[in-house]
Amino acid sequence: MTVLLWLLLALDGGVAGHDGGTVPAPGDDDRELIENLELLQNLDGAADLELLQDVTLEK
Repeated sequence: MTVLLWLLLALDGGVAGHDGGTVPAPGDDDRELIENLELLQNLDGAADLELLQDVTLEK
């Protein structure tokens, strides 16, 4: 979830609203993030699952 939030903020430039003007084309770094969004979400989910498993094993 953290990666998704970071990605949305990075793509939005940290600005919540939009002024209705033209949207600039994403740069190379942004385009790479967009293309790999599903992979990043899976990695983030796997990290969450691993943390949950660690907490469960500690109990």
